[in-house]
Amino acid sequence: MTTLSLSAQADRFDRSHCNDQLSLNLPVPPTPATRPPEERGIARDEVKLLVLDRRTGRTEHGVFHRLADYLQPGDLLVVNTSKTLAASLPALLLRGGEPMRIHLASRITSTTYIVERRDAQGAADERPFQVGDRIAMGTHHATVIGRFHPNSRLWYLECNADLWQLAETIGRPIRYGYLQSQPDLADFQTVFARDLGSAEMPSAGRPFTERVLAGLAKKGIRIAEITLHTGVSSHEVKGALSDHPFLPEWYSVPEVTAELVNEARAQGRRVIAVGTTVVRALATTTDPATGLVRSESGWTTVVITPDTPVPSITGLVTGLHDNDTSHLAMLYAFVQRDALVAAYTEAVARGYLWHEFGDSNLILSC
Repeated sequence: MTTLSLSAQADRFDRSHCNDQLSLNLPVPPTPATRPPEERGIARDEVKLLVLDRRTGRTEHGVFHRLADYLQPGDLLVVNTSKTLAASLPALLLRGGEPMRIHLASRITSTTYIVERRDAQGAADERPFQVGDRIAMGTHHATVIGRFHPNSRLWYLECNADLWQLAETIGRPIRYGYLQSQPDLADFQTVFARDLGSAEMPSAGRPFTERVLAGLAKKGIRIAEITLHTGVSSHEVKGALSDHPFLPEWYSVPEVTAELVNEARAQGRRVIAVGTTVVRALATTTDPATGLVRSESGWTTVVITPDTPVPSITGLVTGLHDNDTSHLAMLYAFVQRDALVAAYTEAVARGYLWHEFGDSNLILSC
């Protein structure tokens, strides 16, 4: 995959499928989780769980460690094994000697990366690089070789050093402005994390613990794995979703997972994706005509919207999502907007928290 073809793929989907009216217009704005649950005095599997019946709109409220109570023997959960990078690196723009930060988004080849420009405090920096700019990170230097997309802060860097390895020594996890603490990299990992490569945590898997997994196994609920390395989400422009560039993300759906999903669907059992990353990987490898999943690895730019449901998936474990995002558009492929607005309004009233350290949402046909 060349950098040129990756950039082209950022716009390569039918934008007529994008629903640009994605604002939920909740009566009260949601509250972000400003600290991990462990810093709020509860275990990571003790976050709230909003259970939403995608057919009737009926809601229940529980605690995540009782997830198995809402599932059935034979259900199949599909999880993401991607491990989060310490993807925020201190850097120096040699032209002018300006300190800054580089957020690693994707590694395209052994020497080519997609990165996001940030200021020295980690805040958004809209200023463009110049092609040929040199950037120092630790003892290594990288060269700006082009812009990923005009509607983003993403750029291509060329560097002979392994920036994934460098991140382990000088990087820190990407932390956004709503956080009021400094969580360690371990706080951004899930129990499934094995394959290093995500810029941001595949956060739907965070509340899973050995206690939760034991409960699922006891009830006869199976688990399958995919890998999808998340990029950075903050580069999206404000406004209509159809104006957003979509960063290609690398995925792998193993043969055993494809077989388990196809077997479950053939037997009329539910397939529940743990996270929007899993939905994106399975959507990429699902035949829209038959609903069958194939084993495959590569780069995906698939965007799931109300008009592009994923026939291989019947349910979703996810977080609580903001207005005007592709994640929210994806939820509309599973549940009607009115039902989601009602459920989110109820969640806000009950003190649910948003974002990666917040509460969880289970959407399925009960």
